Amino acid sequence: MNQMDQMNQMNRMQMIKSKIDSFPKGSISASNHYWCVTCKKFFVLDKPECPYMSGMCVNTPIAVENLAPESTEALEKFGLFYPKIPQRILSTIINADYPETGRRLAEIYLDFLKEWKFDISRQQPLQTVKSFIILLTGCETAQRINEKSITFVLMDAGKIWDKEKIKDILTGSFAHLKTVLNIEHALGLDFIDILGEREVGKYYCAKCGMLFEFGMRRDTVTCPLMSQKCMFDPQHIEKTNYTSDKLVKQLTITPDIYKRFIQSIDKRSMPSGKMNELLQEWKITERQDEIMDKLF
Repeated sequence: MNQMDQMNQMNRMQMIKSKIDSFPKGSISASNHYWCVTCKKFFVLDKPECPYMSGMCVNTPIAVENLAPESTEALEKFGLFYPKIPQRILSTIINADYPETGRRLAEIYLDFLKEWKFDISRQQPLQTVKSFIILLTGCETAQRINEKSITFVLMDAGKIWDKEKIKDILTGSFAHLKTVLNIEHALGLDFIDILGEREVGKYYCAKCGMLFEFGMRRDTVTCPLMSQKCMFDPQHIEKTNYTSDKLVKQLTITPDIYKRFIQSIDKRSMPSGKMNELLQEWKITERQDEIMDKLF
């Protein structure tokens, strides 16, 4: 890009920013709870400003008190695309009372929905259960439905969970969710392995500073949150550099559903070195105590 092109681009960006600054401001949330109708992310923030594309995002995060979130489907992005660190912690620290633990986790999830102003009576029961499964397991989930039963099929669950453990946990969750959501169908669980031995991809976006984990490993991927609008391609973490503050920020502004899950586990403790191992997979060697605090 020559100097004239650079100047034109800078002028264009400045015009866009000036136009954005002229738009109406967003409402402040008394609870610091916000969501975005476009990228379908949820945030804990001090003010209604996109924390990843500050000054350049056309949208303002919406205060949940001003307009309630539309569907629990948006929550699935946490489980599908964010680093699977919380799920792997849960798979390690849950060691007993699996059905009862599952019931407790389902209660926490439903309480979380109420706090974030989801109107359960207006949510599709099947969608609500599916969103819980994806949040908890970190796995893509399909459904097989007939007149009597709904079977949720977890994809590549063995990369995160012992399959018998998560099956027993979700059995306890299903019993509670069926009652609260008035689901008449029997709920079951099955598994299928799609990736096999292939590595799951870990990615970093140099523009917004987010970390992602999903799908088969590639050198670059399309943004999983804004595939139609984002002009930047996250790269595999081995192809780029970042600092631990990126993960700290992501955990800080992401709703604390995983911290609630983790804190509910009796006698929770990570084996010596396990957390360090999980973070080193993401090239995180600093601020580990701070990251632990965000999750535990």
